Amino acid sequence: MTAGVAERPARDIAAEGEPITRPLAYGYMRVPCDVPDDKVRRLEEALRTFAALKGFYLVTFFFEFSCGSHEAFQELIIELKRADAHHVVIPSLRHLARSILLQNTMLGELEFEAAAEVLVLRESD
Repeated sequence: MTAGVAERPARDIAAEGEPITRPLAYGYMRVPCDVPDDKVRRLEEALRTFAALKGFYLVTFFFEFSCGSHEAFQELIIELKRADAHHVVIPSLRHLARSILLQNTMLGELEFEAAAEVLVLRESD
């Protein structure tokens, strides 16, 4: 299940009025049902800020709500290829999976299926 549409355009206006286009990035998070909405919103803002500081425009988020599901992850890969985007922003590697083996598998899938680089906000939760 994907989150809504981007709130801001992918183009910014420079001081001189010239458009500046930043490379696109997409966010990915696992959100257990017991996590309060305000905590998720704060994490979204932290990821938007992090992406902007790295020079990217974070288009939208893909959320995984069910334990063990990879539906949103597969949708993310499809969107990365469709948009010719090559960056994913995540809060930590645990948002991919708890298992290091599965994390590495998912990182490999992003790299080989979508030529995507993963930007990690912090090392662990």
